[in-house]
Amino acid sequence: MPIIQALTNVAETVDNAYISDKVEKMRDGVERGESILRTSISAGVFTPVVLQMIAVGEESGALDDMMKEVSDMYQSEVEYELKTLAQQIEPILIVALGIMVLILALGIFLPLWDLGKVALRK
Repeated sequence: MPIIQALTNVAETVDNAYISDKVEKMRDGVERGESILRTSISAGVFTPVVLQMIAVGEESGALDDMMKEVSDMYQSEVEYELKTLAQQIEPILIVALGIMVLILALGIFLPLWDLGKVALRK
């Protein structure tokens, strides 16, 4: 697939309008004959690691392989974050559950204590 068609497809499928606009500007730059690395740098949306991979892929002629490597790297990061999400949320859930139990316990015991005070008055 030609790079211009690939950039067009990416711009059309991205949900973020800002990123879509940047990808379209990259496509326009590539159509004018600029290098992919130069247009990627001017877009300002890629991390230095991605820019380095683009540079290596462009120099070696294996840009598709480098983009696959970047994709795999980010995919593994997302999978790791999803696996650790439960561990990160667990303390918050424990505190929320403790607060709910406290409210229920106070709802039961406060009226009982008030009944005890009334019984001692008589």
